[in-house]
Amino acid sequence: MEEKHPSFDIKSTLDDKLDGKKIILCITGSVAAVKSSDLARLLMRHGADVFPVMSNAACKIIHPDLMHWATGRYPITELTGKVEHVELAGNTKTKADLVIIAPCTANTLGKIAAGIDDTSVTTFATTAIGEKIPLIIVPAMHEPMYKHPFVKQNIDKLATIGIAVMQPRIEEGKAKIPENNEIYNKVQEVLSPAYEKKLLEGKRMIVTAGRTVEYIDPVRVITNNSSGKMGVALAEKAAEAGADVTLIAGKISVTPSKKIKVIYSNTTQEMYNTVYKELESRPYDIFAAAAAVGDWQAEEKSTEKISTHDKDSLVIRLKPTPKIIDGIKAKYPSVYLLIFRALDNMPESDLLDNAKWRMEKAEADMVAVNDVSKKGVGFESDTNEMFIITQSGYREKISMDLKENVAKKIIDILAKEINKKQK
Repeated sequence: MEEKHPSFDIKSTLDDKLDGKKIILCITGSVAAVKSSDLARLLMRHGADVFPVMSNAACKIIHPDLMHWATGRYPITELTGKVEHVELAGNTKTKADLVIIAPCTANTLGKIAAGIDDTSVTTFATTAIGEKIPLIIVPAMHEPMYKHPFVKQNIDKLATIGIAVMQPRIEEGKAKIPENNEIYNKVQEVLSPAYEKKLLEGKRMIVTAGRTVEYIDPVRVITNNSSGKMGVALAEKAAEAGADVTLIAGKISVTPSKKIKVIYSNTTQEMYNTVYKELESRPYDIFAAAAAVGDWQAEEKSTEKISTHDKDSLVIRLKPTPKIIDGIKAKYPSVYLLIFRALDNMPESDLLDNAKWRMEKAEADMVAVNDVSKKGVGFESDTNEMFIITQSGYREKISMDLKENVAKKIIDILAKEINKKQK
């Protein structure tokens, strides 16, 4: 009678964005397993069919009956003659669209990275990886465990083969599981067409990120508050969509994954030189200028640290830094140029006009613009809000969201626009 379970009544009650998607939800022995039933039902409310898989350790945290109630399906707690891992994650017509391990302990993470499958969860993971079914791992553990260098190494190792490992929330000395809405957003992202179909497959892309610094003496600099989170997120999402990405980074507060080539620059002139050297080195299809490049530099840089003990004031004459984006199209007309524009406290109509003006001045194909005076937008925040304008006339507002989700939406638009140009 499982097919008529009352819990199926909640399917698609929020929307049908996951309608037709078969998701395996694997649960390991972390106390965060208490959130798994709510996650399962959230996915179902968006239309997904959820199949729970539990390790023996997970069964000591929550009873399998809870997941049966939540999903309408008996949890798989051991493998039987039905070879459940082959049926749901093997090369069969009944295989799932996605596997999520939430929560994932450090123990399970290490086993998956080493190809060990000695629990129902790790066997499903091994099978899914071999069958190239998308896999999302959501770690939850004590903070020192998460900081263990080999745990970090395992996360990087999994990322190199395209497995999405979500960042935990570091609170109260714990690496806590992200909120269920964040996990749902990741599910949407991984199952989106740009990532399923690898719409940037075969494309080479440069992304600039972070802030540059301009020295006034050997110690002091002129700079801005950019963290580089937006640019790094864009590079990560482009790589997930199949692009061969080179990240040219100034000062950044986040660590890019090992699957992305990173070249570090310091000053605007260094970034300028690095960009054009890289563009000369091999053909590139896309250039995304997400770095917060400094606009001004000292006319004369002091060769010694300027003392404050014998001065009442200091006057520094500034001159403009070189404009990286303004020479791209002249030298490399076939490169699709995406520029970013950060403006401050500007009415929306003026913001859009300014962005369009800058796009035309740089002969760019697309501009992403935001107002960094707004709370939660732009510099140093984990969230962003952007307007996208293209030369083809497309315009879209990306509402406030995590930067990784904003980046994913930008990549979706970028892929569509490039596809239009090629037709």
